[in-house]
Amino acid sequence: MKGRLRKGSFTVEASMLLPFLILIIFTFLCLCLYLHDRSVLSSCAAELAGKGAAEKYQNEKELETWLQGQANGLARGKLLCLREVETSIKVTKQTVTVSYTGSTSLLGGLTVREEEQAVRLNPTMKLRSARELKRIGK
Repeated sequence: MKGRLRKGSFTVEASMLLPFLILIIFTFLCLCLYLHDRSVLSSCAAELAGKGAAEKYQNEKELETWLQGQANGLARGKLLCLREVETSIKVTKQTVTVSYTGSTSLLGGLTVREEEQAVRLNPTMKLRSARELKRIGK
């Protein structure tokens, strides 16, 4: 009789512990997916900001339109849990700022906003200013 009670107590303990373990595993999996998508959006924003900074001969409006077209396809197919991803691009004479915003319904609705900024390169102006400094120094 005593051995039979022990077997039954194990079943009761397992039935109480198993839902808790499943909840922990599900939460861990959701957080892993969320962090993966956050990393993907961060790298996509950095890549786009770098591409925009390297474009020398486009004005701000043309560059913004071109980057918007690039941004729509860059993150597509790489995200695992985020939906409703929006892209915001701001280009000035000196900087390119790219930000991604997304949300998911997992774990009560998580949102993410990743933003990266790069300084626009203008080698022509660098050379001109270097030549001016040389001329002033003589």
